[in-house]
Amino acid sequence: MTTADLLPLEEGPSLGAVLDPVLDRAASEIEAFQSGPELVRFKHSVHGGMEPVTELDLRIQDLITTALEQAWPGLPVIAEEGRESIGHVPENCVLVDPLDGTVPFLEGNPAFAIAVCLVRSGRPVQAIVDLPAYQVRVSTTGAELAVTGDVSRLPSFDPDTVLTSPRHTDLAARLLPSRPVAAVPTASVKMVLVALGRARAAAYLPAARGSAAPWDYAAAALAVHAAGGEARDPAGRNLARTLPARLDGWLATSHAPRPPGDLKPLMLPAR
Repeated sequence: MTTADLLPLEEGPSLGAVLDPVLDRAASEIEAFQSGPELVRFKHSVHGGMEPVTELDLRIQDLITTALEQAWPGLPVIAEEGRESIGHVPENCVLVDPLDGTVPFLEGNPAFAIAVCLVRSGRPVQAIVDLPAYQVRVSTTGAELAVTGDVSRLPSFDPDTVLTSPRHTDLAARLLPSRPVAAVPTASVKMVLVALGRARAAAYLPAARGSAAPWDYAAAALAVHAAGGEARDPAGRNLARTLPARLDGWLATSHAPRPPGDLKPLMLPAR
């Protein structure tokens, strides 16, 4: 079967039906990993440089990939582990980040997630972001948001606070001197906090000269959209309505159709 032969979306299973049992098992894998030492290796990152990868990352990716391939034979699964470059994202595929935030996870920080996004005809249509440390799971079709777990477990931020990656906080504070800035290390976690009303804005700054991979943000951007907010790239493209790709930056806010004007400096390109 090829991607051209895929069943129409409405005739296939939901992403939640396929992955909820797998994510429950992944939670057990995470608990087992945390109870005893396991080998941590380093890999070439798609962002450049080296970053850690564990057997847990690989086991969770295998569990998710296997379930997806059984549910949608022939549909490409674009998963993070095993890749040294981002490449082109097919118009029909599933994007998988088996452990978004491996570094904070290894440091004992709860800001890590499992993120999966189904892409059809060049746009995200279903997504799941699982936050195992908080026992909160977000599922969305883009039109509605379903949440399991106690959202009050999640951190909450002052309405004026902007969430950024730890290495972007100084730059964000210089660009927005009138706004408090808080560090949250994982892209999908930052966006989900916006989607669930625990924060009003989160950003990955293009001036920081980094890049965001499509599996880093696609699932959570769809959740932000379903909650009534927006996630856009520096060119203004709606990330819930465009084919996921490598990005130089993004801004997610609970405000739609447009965020407060004072956030514009966050999307200035590198100079």
